[in-house]
Amino acid sequence: MIRTHLITGFLGVGKTTAILHLLKQKPAGEKWAVLVNEFGEVGVDGAILASQGAVVKEVPGGCLCCVSGLPFQIGLNMLIAREKPDVLLIEPTGLGHPRNILQTLRNEHYRDILQPGASLCVLDPRHLSDPRYLDNDVFADQIQLADVLVANKTDLATDADRSAFEQLLQRAEPAKSASAWVVNGEIPLELLAGGAQPQRLALHPEAHAHQHAREDLAPQKALAEGEELRLLENHGQGYYSVGWLISADWVFSARALRGWLNSLDVQRVKGIILTDEGPLVLNMRDGVLTEMPTRMPEESRLELLHSQPLMAAELQQVLLACRAEQ
Repeated sequence: MIRTHLITGFLGVGKTTAILHLLKQKPAGEKWAVLVNEFGEVGVDGAILASQGAVVKEVPGGCLCCVSGLPFQIGLNMLIAREKPDVLLIEPTGLGHPRNILQTLRNEHYRDILQPGASLCVLDPRHLSDPRYLDNDVFADQIQLADVLVANKTDLATDADRSAFEQLLQRAEPAKSASAWVVNGEIPLELLAGGAQPQRLALHPEAHAHQHAREDLAPQKALAEGEELRLLENHGQGYYSVGWLISADWVFSARALRGWLNSLDVQRVKGIILTDEGPLVLNMRDGVLTEMPTRMPEESRLELLHSQPLMAAELQQVLLACRAEQ
C-alpha cells in the first residue's frame, strides 16, 4: 500500500518549499514521489522539485480536480506504475478544490493500492484577516478538508495573525489532528503520522464547478530539438498565466531579471532560470522577490500569474532583453 498525502494551500503560501523540507526528512530506504499540478502551463514547481532530486510527475495546465479527475487519474496511474513509491505527496494548484481529489483517492479503484494519510493545508496566517481570502470558497474548503493546518511564513505574522490562527483551530469541526507554526516551510515529519479523517465535509462542494480555458488538460512536453523558446498561456477562475519554456543554452542576466520582475504589477512570479550567477529559483509573492541557488535545470522556466489579462508579447520582449551578453 502506498501512503498518500494531499498538500494543499492557496497561491504563494510555500507548498513546494514545504514539500522539499518533508522530502529531506524521509526515512532512509523509503522511496517518495510527488504528483504536482499548477494552474499555469509551464510546470515550474515540478521543475524545482526535480532539480532538488525529487521523483516528480507533472500535470500542468489546469486543475487535478477538474474534468472528472481524468488528468489526475492518468498522472497518478503513470506515477504509480513507473516509480512504485512507498509514499506519495500530491500538490494541487493553489486554485484547486481538494474535494474531488480526496474522493478519488478513496474510491474502490485505489482501495488496494493507496492508503490515504493525513492531508495538510499550508496557509499564510496574514490571509486570515484578508477578505480576498476569507470570501473565497476554495480557500475555506482547503482549510476545512485538511487534517493538519500549517501556518507558514510566520516570521512575517503579527500577534493578531497568531490569534486568528488559534481561533481557526478552536472552531474546526471535526477538530484538526495536528497543527504547526513554522517558517520557510519547515514542517516536522511527524505531522504526517496521523491518519486521514474522511468524515470531513466540504463547506462549498460546488465552489470549483467550472471549465478551464484548455479542454485537453494534457501535460506540456519539454522543448523539442532545436526549439529555443515556447510561450504558453492559460486562464480561468479569474486568473491569467503567461509562461515560457526556455532553452538551457540561454543565459540571463540575474541583475536584469531582478530589475524587471520587481517592476511588474502581478500577483505571482515563479521560475527556475539559468543566469550569469548560476541557476536560480525565483519566487515573487505580495511584491517581494526571493531567490535561491539550485541545480542546473534541463530548461529554464518562468511564469507570471495575475487577476488581470497579461500582455504576453510585450512581456516576452522584455524577457528577451534580459539575456546576458553572449
